[in-house]
Amino acid sequence: MNLYLLSILFLLDATGSKTPNFYPSYIAAREASKNYEKDLLIFFSKSSCAECDVAWNSFEKDQLATKIFISTLVDAYDFDGAVILDKYGLNSAPSWVILDSKGALKEKWAGDWKNPHVRPANPVAAEEPKPESKPIPVFKATPAAPPTPIKVAETPKVSPPVKAIVAEKPVAETVTPMEKSIALTPVATTKTEMPATGFVLQAGYFGSEANAQKLVTDLSGKGFEMYKIKTTVQNGTTFYRVISPAFDSENEANKVLQALSGSGIKATIKKMSEI
Repeated sequence: MNLYLLSILFLLDATGSKTPNFYPSYIAAREASKNYEKDLLIFFSKSSCAECDVAWNSFEKDQLATKIFISTLVDAYDFDGAVILDKYGLNSAPSWVILDSKGALKEKWAGDWKNPHVRPANPVAAEEPKPESKPIPVFKATPAAPPTPIKVAETPKVSPPVKAIVAEKPVAETVTPMEKSIALTPVATTKTEMPATGFVLQAGYFGSEANAQKLVTDLSGKGFEMYKIKTTVQNGTTFYRVISPAFDSENEANKVLQALSGSGIKATIKKMSEI
């Protein structure tokens, strides 16, 4: 019986977080921040990262910070974590983001932990305003009278010989009537519509169009062409999907998915109706 109780206590100690106000789920942390009206601290980390471990340990030892913030930890290399990291314009781990209880961004940085609520012990005294200096009077000089011009004997002017004016011939038009008609005819533009049925591969989902374009270029360099960017607006925020051309069946999409995975690119199969 005693061994059974000890095993339960050991399990609770191993699974429970020792950090106050810490929530392992990002969604649960957002709800707690809203309900308790506390700032939310998001720490972006990755596996096998010694620098990340040092930064998080520094935060855990900060007793003031662990009481002030609702905290959570996000894997920057997980698909959902990468989307959140990109949303706030960060691209490395360890990184930190602080949001208020309504979700507005207050502060962000990359590197070790620093508590933004800590202030120096001896704050620098504010400089006293300097007394306004009186304007220096400007004296305008009276303009001097213009000098009297000296008359110079005029040299008689010699009229130049009159040249016969020959009317220039108009330059003949070099544009043919056929070229005129081509130039004036508006060029018809066609807009490619994505089919409503079928399947596509989603290779990336970003909050930055520049990052989405970089992935399209990387895919093209590895032989995966015809990928394009499709925008999606969620809760007033624009996201950018990198998707493949449409496939008629899920089996065809799965074959290309395996080829992408072999090239080190993670992708998911989506129905056209889902995007």
